[in-house]
Amino acid sequence: MADMKALLVAVNAKYIHTSLSVRTLKAYANSDNVEMAEYTINERVEDILRSIFLKKTDVVLFSCYIWNVEVCLDVADMLKKVSPETKIIFGGPEVSFDDTEYMQKYDFIDAIMRGEGEATFKEWLEIGEMADGITYRENGEIIRNKDRELIHDITSIPFPYTDEDIEKNSGKLIYYESSRGCPFRCSYCLSSTTHSVRFRDMDVVKEELMFFVRHNVRIVKFVDRTFNADRKRTCELVKFLIDNAKNTTFHFEVAADLINDELVELFKTAPEGLFQLEIGVQSTNDKTIKAIDRKTDFEMIKRAVKLVQKAGGVHMHLDLIVGLPFEDFNSFGKSFDDVFNLRPDVLQLGFLKLLRGTKIRSEEEKYGYRYNSKPPYEVLKNDFISYEDVLLLKGIEEVFERYYNSGVFKGAMEYLLEKYNSPFEMFKKLWLFYDGNGYNKVGQSRNSLYEILSHFCDDELFCDILKLDYFTYNKGVNSPKWSLTKYDRSILKTRFDILTDEFIAENLSEYADIPTKETVKYLQFETFEYDVLSDCEKRRNIIIFDNKYNRRIRVCKDLKQ
Repeated sequence: MADMKALLVAVNAKYIHTSLSVRTLKAYANSDNVEMAEYTINERVEDILRSIFLKKTDVVLFSCYIWNVEVCLDVADMLKKVSPETKIIFGGPEVSFDDTEYMQKYDFIDAIMRGEGEATFKEWLEIGEMADGITYRENGEIIRNKDRELIHDITSIPFPYTDEDIEKNSGKLIYYESSRGCPFRCSYCLSSTTHSVRFRDMDVVKEELMFFVRHNVRIVKFVDRTFNADRKRTCELVKFLIDNAKNTTFHFEVAADLINDELVELFKTAPEGLFQLEIGVQSTNDKTIKAIDRKTDFEMIKRAVKLVQKAGGVHMHLDLIVGLPFEDFNSFGKSFDDVFNLRPDVLQLGFLKLLRGTKIRSEEEKYGYRYNSKPPYEVLKNDFISYEDVLLLKGIEEVFERYYNSGVFKGAMEYLLEKYNSPFEMFKKLWLFYDGNGYNKVGQSRNSLYEILSHFCDDELFCDILKLDYFTYNKGVNSPKWSLTKYDRSILKTRFDILTDEFIAENLSEYADIPTKETVKYLQFETFEYDVLSDCEKRRNIIIFDNKYNRRIRVCKDLKQ
């Protein structure tokens, strides 16, 4: 077995993603006969097959998750047909819990590695199917070896990244693991299937994080299920990153109720953009929270979120899940309003996935779940929410992503939200308008989204606020046709009248030593009917959009109509 050449295959959800799993398996195996290859689910299956086939390895191991297992199955099926001598192994969370079912259904799979794969893969390379944690075929029978024990000392797993790897994947998301397991037992989560939290040695973690810092990695996303499970350790790591990191952003999934005052004080000293926090609220319905085995208190979550927001500089990402027990359409609307009113930078509306191996999947009949039988096993309906309501929430999620989470309609969103008692109701009406006019039937550019929103609310002040967003978040664009004020070429002359030496010194000092003819290349002058950077009264004025330094300057008012 030691001489066999093996290929570890990752099929990522997006081009910007990288696979931590295959890198970790390769590092742990520490063999020159092991290589890895990454693809995306958007690539043609035939192209992935061609690439794998031409590598001519003896073994191909697919790392399987809910987002890629269908692609992996298609590729593996064809690979076995064109290269029957190649051993095909599946591993990963999607195939670990119903391994026998997969083996029975797909005869081209030669073996499945269950659970944590590092030690199993390394041992399989040495002794083959006799390794613990393997399900395999022998004489037409499916043999299931005993489960492999967890790796208790995860510091023994080598760091999976190299200089060459980081340089090759410049600009992509890099994933990192400093702990495994989770202290919580949420019924919908695979992390509930393991009953311990194991930490990587602190000094080793610091050394590895400095590797990312030295390479100016753009974003490092921790895959730790609860980064702040150990509060003391969390504070030590956060302080270390504040003291040492510069150009890298670190993304953590945290439990809000474990955020303490010491951590908040540290966040106050953090540079803006250094940290992103993701918090799974999931629901604010107490009955729902109890049913999914969570012990969170929304009042504690609110307090923690507000304290972090007050500290400043930390990007906040909050999550809700559609389709949980006892959460009907109206209850979800309340959860949405409760969480939205905290004003996170991003609010993600997820739809429940009934994952293999989770408790909630075993409660299918208890709660009347009906879900897609193929991955990602997304909920269709249950005893509390109808399929019609799920469809409506899908639509609300679509316009919410486009108009709120995109962050390029901020002024317009604030204006509209002031007109509704319920944010959820506002986004529901926006979706009904969007869907009712057929906008969902074709792809919409960002520019068309602005125009659609101008039709949703025909208020003149709103139109100017929307125009302010349009020029703030879109550099070098032409005046839109829905603008109250049509573009006037006379402003080409007016801009030179405005840009006196005194005005530049006071408002645009960075351009003081640059000829005005050069300065205007970076500036866009637009006329507004309402004073949208001041009191929003109807008063014609000009706003300069500085596209180089991303700022807006209100330069004159009371212009002649």
